[in-house]
Amino acid sequence: YKDLLSDVSINELSIKRFIQDNRFYYIPASIFSLFDFGHHDAFLFKEFPLGTRYVADYLLIGKSSGGYSFVFVEFEHPYIKITLQNGELGEAFRKGINQVTDWKRFLESNFSAISDELKKHCNTKINMPDEMYTFDSSRMNYVVVAGKRSDFNENTYRVRREYVRDNNIILLHYDNLYDYSLKLIKQGNY
Repeated sequence: YKDLLSDVSINELSIKRFIQDNRFYYIPASIFSLFDFGHHDAFLFKEFPLGTRYVADYLLIGKSSGGYSFVFVEFEHPYIKITLQNGELGEAFRKGINQVTDWKRFLESNFSAISDELKKHCNTKINMPDEMYTFDSSRMNYVVVAGKRSDFNENTYRVRREYVRDNNIILLHYDNLYDYSLKLIKQGNY
């Protein structure tokens, strides 16, 4: 993964293909380390459809004592138009944020699409918990991954904190996923 990230000719599809071809799903699953759920149950779905209009690159569903929570993940380009010279977000992050904003709006009024899709992946005789049927914004989390650590400066980190606070969107770079994956490998689980 680290070698792949050093290749400036790659794009987000290269990274997703690398993860899928090598079955390195622990790389996106390492995002669980940012949350206090996923330690009782953890699921990862790749290219999860949100109705017929949208697709999340990854959907993480994790359980804690308080029930299930969701993390919708969007990968964007690792090298092109990540941030502006002053550290403000560039086109790659803005595109991912716009995508996530569309998902949020969709989920508020169409959450049953998630339930319907999950039923396709589960044994139909299993009763899914209430969290899978009813929209609760406090259970929804969003992540956009773009760029590399070198794209971030003091202003970028400030903007990132603001997005978490104001929009419930976590902005990460691909080096974060590398770091989280190493930590996960050392721990042996979430």
